Amino acid sequence: MKLTVILLIGVVVSSFAYGSIWDWGEYSRRFVENTTWGPGERLVFSVEYGIIKAGTATLSVTGPVSHNGLLAYQITAEASSNPAFSSFFEVRDVNEALLDIVQLHSLTYMKSIQEGDYSSSEEMYFDQEAGIAYYPEENNPELAEMAIPPHSLDVLSAFYYARIQNLEPGGNFSIDVHVDNDNYPMEVLVLDRERIRTRAGSFDCIQLQPVLRGDGIFKQQGEIFIWVTDDERHMPVLMSASIIIGEITCMLEDYTLGTPLEVENPF
Repeated sequence: MKLTVILLIGVVVSSFAYGSIWDWGEYSRRFVENTTWGPGERLVFSVEYGIIKAGTATLSVTGPVSHNGLLAYQITAEASSNPAFSSFFEVRDVNEALLDIVQLHSLTYMKSIQEGDYSSSEEMYFDQEAGIAYYPEENNPELAEMAIPPHSLDVLSAFYYARIQNLEPGGNFSIDVHVDNDNYPMEVLVLDRERIRTRAGSFDCIQLQPVLRGDGIFKQQGEIFIWVTDDERHMPVLMSASIIIGEITCMLEDYTLGTPLEVENPF
């Protein structure tokens, strides 16, 4: 449940056995305009394994909030199993990120995982100008501070960054993701246009496919596809992943639109 739900709702690239190999380049401040999504957006998904509804996942944007003198979007992803599914495997997962509203890079990322008898938590703080990610709960000093590429994104923020891109079928773009004490280059392929029917209605969509440059979870356990609306919001309405035991989907069943912030370029 952990890999499938979090992969789907956050384009998660956790648990990869693949290091970073690309040229990072030098850090320089940037302004990234976001007219796609904003505070007030809340998306509710039905998490389904075959014909079985296993639970519910939500994605929400709030803010702006202050963090070390910077303003940030607060992005939260939550997943919980329904009562029937919880009777033999209970899931209560929360992932939260702060994303700088000007430069649209990660400031913090925190997760709390409770799945059956397994539980874990993690905190991660980004010093983008220093090029370092800090793990205050990490006992291994070699892993407590990790070098990161310029304007790195956590796994949850990467999903929202992908939504502001120019999504034209046949195109692609790359995102520098930092997760679990390592860096991963991720390419997003922009595939076809398609009409998608969900519990929240029918939408004209564009299909996306995140792909790792090398061995990783996508190669080991199947492909992931995401359908976002073919409009200025690029709202996700359907996410699907093939895993060893079958296919799991997250289907939109309710949504509230947010309002993009008007942010001026300070540079």
